[in-house]
Amino acid sequence: MKRRGFISPLIETRLNFEKAFDGFADGKHRRAAVRKFEADLEANLDRLLDAYISGTWRTSEYRDDVIHEHKTRTISKVPIDDHVIQWAACQHVEPLLCGTYIRRSCSCVKGRGTHDFMKLLKADLERDYLGTYYFVQLDAHHYFQHILHSLMKERIRTKIKDPKLLAFLDEFIDSYYLGLPLGVKLSQILANFFLAKFDHDVIRIFDIAKDPEKMAYWRSRYVTDCFLTCRTEAQAAELAKGVEYLNRKFDGFVAEGLNNRYQRFADNMVTEHGDKVFLHLVTEMQIMVLARDYYIDVNKNWNVRPVDAGGIDVCGYVFFHDHIRLRKRNKKALCREVAKCKKKGLSPEETRLRCASRIGFASHADTNNLLRKLDINMEKRLGTVIKNRKVNIPFKGMRYDQKRTFSEIVCKDGQDETPYKILLVDFIEDDSTIEKETVLVQVPDGNGGTKTEQQTRPKKRLAIRYKRIVKTTAAVNDEGEEVETYEFEPEIDKKTGQPTGRDAEWYSYSGSSVLLDQAGNDFTKEDLPCPTVITEYTNKQGKKFLKFT
Repeated sequence: MKRRGFISPLIETRLNFEKAFDGFADGKHRRAAVRKFEADLEANLDRLLDAYISGTWRTSEYRDDVIHEHKTRTISKVPIDDHVIQWAACQHVEPLLCGTYIRRSCSCVKGRGTHDFMKLLKADLERDYLGTYYFVQLDAHHYFQHILHSLMKERIRTKIKDPKLLAFLDEFIDSYYLGLPLGVKLSQILANFFLAKFDHDVIRIFDIAKDPEKMAYWRSRYVTDCFLTCRTEAQAAELAKGVEYLNRKFDGFVAEGLNNRYQRFADNMVTEHGDKVFLHLVTEMQIMVLARDYYIDVNKNWNVRPVDAGGIDVCGYVFFHDHIRLRKRNKKALCREVAKCKKKGLSPEETRLRCASRIGFASHADTNNLLRKLDINMEKRLGTVIKNRKVNIPFKGMRYDQKRTFSEIVCKDGQDETPYKILLVDFIEDDSTIEKETVLVQVPDGNGGTKTEQQTRPKKRLAIRYKRIVKTTAAVNDEGEEVETYEFEPEIDKKTGQPTGRDAEWYSYSGSSVLLDQAGNDFTKEDLPCPTVITEYTNKQGKKFLKFT
């Protein structure tokens, strides 16, 4: 492997440190530490640049935070100065080290994240069903903590020979007491590079074909294991072809390698193959090499099994040959979050905005049916846009997304009225676009008289405009009268999902004959705005009806 020198002159420039700060601070400018650093940016950058040039920089003390999310992790934090100087080194170290990765190493590489890993794995499974029938998934046990400092330094020296940069990287590696710190960009790059050579070795089946003794050993192991694991008639038919056939079959697998059947995401290694016995042997080689050459242990829960038997659970998704599912705990988390939004009375559009991150993650899997059941529409089709623009909104200045179902504001008789109290702002009586009724009307009969015939016409409906009251405060004014003041549900900003300073207004439709009669005879628009509760009662005949109360 060719080594690179003269890297530090590229790092030791003011422009490089300015780019390093811009890269780290992207999306973080609201943080107090970033604002403080930016207030005296030029002096801070000059100080860090001088520290790198003189070789006097020392990594600050880490502050460890333990988080418990499905599994326990220790996240290490350092001040902004450390991040900026490490980013300055990463500007030139990252492209150099990333050039050694296989294409299927998708973690900590720009443009090759979770969804790139998904596309590669999905393409492999769809392209070759029989060749990827079985799989094994290996997960390194506490990977970052078990990277030996001495081995990490050796790996770096296979690619870099710049003395100043090596001294900087060595100091960083030794700054953490156990392996590499989790949560720092430089440690992520180094951790991925640590297994870069291992990835190449796996694809080439650890070059056993170049060693006659190793090849003979693993070939005999393959033949023996084939006989020991024979369970079906198809396997027996294979064995009946003889030992020489099995030897040639093994040699063919080794020569073919694992080019399109191995991928790694950080410390998660997935290997597929059409032959279960051969995959077992390759897995045994992987575990042995990781323990012997890298001092990395693998979690003991691995096994070789068909892809169709439960799928490949990695990166939050479960992969099959013909579809991708969402991991169960991610699906449950999405359903819970949507349920909370609906319980708060948010509209489908507001729910979609509030749960945007989880919905976006779920949309990369085959979750159309799940999203439809959760009433989440991800398609922005032109027909839908046209329909929303053409819809006849009864109140001027209101939008289609301000419509709510009438049932959301109906209080059943005997229930607590507090969550259902509204301020009625306006109402309109018009024709329903959905419900129709049949009536008898008198029409001319053509002979100078009239006749009775049936006609279908739209039913009448009541459209109401209102605000939801979340808090009522009673007080006595100067004249001794009790006056109520109200706090209304706030309008939510669509982009940020945060409350604005404005009150949210909604509109709903009802075809209730009692409500229509009240709106036509008992009160007028001059009486509004006025607080009210729409209550559902049951009459003596057991029929339900609604009423303004």
